[in-house]
Parts: sequence; C-alpha cells; structure tokens
Amino acid sequence: MTKHRAPRTPVTVHATDRARRRLAAGLLTAGALAATFLTVAVDPAAPPAPDRAPTGTTSDVAQLSRD
Repeated sequence: MTKHRAPRTPVTVHATDRARRRLAAGLLTAGALAATFLTVAVDPAAPPAPDRAPTGTTSDVAQLSRD
C-alpha cells in the first residue's frame, strides 16, 4: 500500500523578497532609461574622421568611393 501524504502548502513570498524584486526591477528600469537618455543627449567626444564630411544622418546604403 502506498503512503498518504499531506497536501503541500503553497509557498508564500515574504515581504522582503517582494521588496528586493521590486527594487531590482526599479534599478534595472532606471538604468535602461538613463542609458537611453545618455545615448540620445550626449554628443560623442571624438571629432569626425578628417577624410569625411560631417553629416547629420547616416545611411544604410553603402556610399560609392570617388577616389
């Protein structure tokens, strides 16, 4: 005969675990927003290459060389 076992009790999440998860999610979100803001707002420190004219936008299409 098999043994009868008591049903498992559901695992409860403690308040400190919940707070840690929320803090981690908040820090991740804040970091992602800060990285996005810095990418958009900050100009690169390096000047453009001297053999290229500075342009405002880039293109997906390869440019022809006219050397």
